Amino acid sequence: MVVSTGVASVAIVDSTHNRYVQVADIEATVLDGIADVIHEVVDGPDGLGERLAGYDAIISWHAVALQREVLAKLTRCVGIVRAAVGFDNIDIAFAAARGIAVANIPDYGTEEVADHTMALILALARNLINVDRRVKEGIWDWRVAGSLPRLRGKRLGIVGMGRIGIAVSRRAGCFGLDTGFYDPYAPIGLDKALGVRRLDTLEELAEVCDIITLHVPLTPETHHMISEGVLRRMKPEAILVNTSRGSAIEESALIAAVAEGWIGAVGLDVLEDEPRMHPVLRTARNVALTAHSAFYSNESLVELRTNSARAVARLLRGEHEPRTVNGVTNSSGHRVFPAL
Repeated sequence: MVVSTGVASVAIVDSTHNRYVQVADIEATVLDGIADVIHEVVDGPDGLGERLAGYDAIISWHAVALQREVLAKLTRCVGIVRAAVGFDNIDIAFAAARGIAVANIPDYGTEEVADHTMALILALARNLINVDRRVKEGIWDWRVAGSLPRLRGKRLGIVGMGRIGIAVSRRAGCFGLDTGFYDPYAPIGLDKALGVRRLDTLEELAEVCDIITLHVPLTPETHHMISEGVLRRMKPEAILVNTSRGSAIEESALIAAVAEGWIGAVGLDVLEDEPRMHPVLRTARNVALTAHSAFYSNESLVELRTNSARAVARLLRGEHEPRTVNGVTNSSGHRVFPAL
C-alpha cells in the first residue's frame, strides 16, 4: 500500500514507564506534508491493537511490545520502524505475513555504545567505582584500589563483530588490548582487515580472554548464549560487559557467579527483565550498572529520531527502505533482505 492521496497518520508508540520522546517535534518536521504525527504514550499492550488500528505507519520504542495480537489489528499499516538497532520487541515474521515492512535503525549511536563499553571496561579494570566510594568516605589512600593488573596486553574478547564490535576493537587498540572476536557470521578475512584474532568458538573466547564484551542482537541463537557453562569457563578474574541485550546472558547464572565469586567484575547496561534488578547485582561492589543508556548522547538521540522518521517517510511513499529486516517487498519491486 502506498499513501498517495491525503495525509497519512503515523503513531510514535512510547511508554509511560520509560518515555523516550517528550515532544514529537523532530518527527513532525521530517514528516511535514506527508503524515500527521501522534505521540501514543501507553502503559502496555492492553487495547493497543485497537488504539493503533487506524495508523498508516508506526515508530516503535522498545518498552512497548508489538506482538501478533497487536499486529493483527493493524488494518492500514504499511510499515513499522523500530527506533533502535534491536527489534526483538516486534514479531517481524507475523508482520511480514500481513505485508507490513519492519525496519530498524542500525546506523546510529555506534560511537556512543562503543564509548560506553570502553568506559565500563576501564571503570571495572581500574576499580573506579569502589575507589570513588572510599575517597568520598574520607579515605585518601591509593591502596583502596586493591590489586590492579596492567590493562595493556590483556586479552579482550568481542562477541559479535558488527558495527559496534568493530568500533570497540578500534578503541581497544589504543589501550594496548590484545583483541579477538567470536562471530560465526562475520565475513571471512575480517580479522585480517582489522588486525585482530578470530576465535572459532564462544567457549574458546571464554577460556582465553580477560575481558569479554557482548555486541549481539537478541535472537533464539543468542538468547542465554552466556550460559552457566560459558561463565564457568571464564577466568575467575575476568570482566564481563554487556551493552547489547539483557537476555544474551543467563541472568540467574550470572547472579550465582557474582554471589559465589567465580567472576571478577561485571558491567551491565541492560538486564534480562529491566528495570528489575536482582539484589545481588544491585549491591555487589564488583558490578557496575547503567540504565540502558549506552546508546544515548544529545546527538545520537536526534540522529535516531530523524532517521526513524525518514525511514517512515520512505515506507509511506513506497520507496526502497534498505533497513527493512523482515523481507517484505515494497511497491517498487525491490526485495529487501534482513540486514546482516
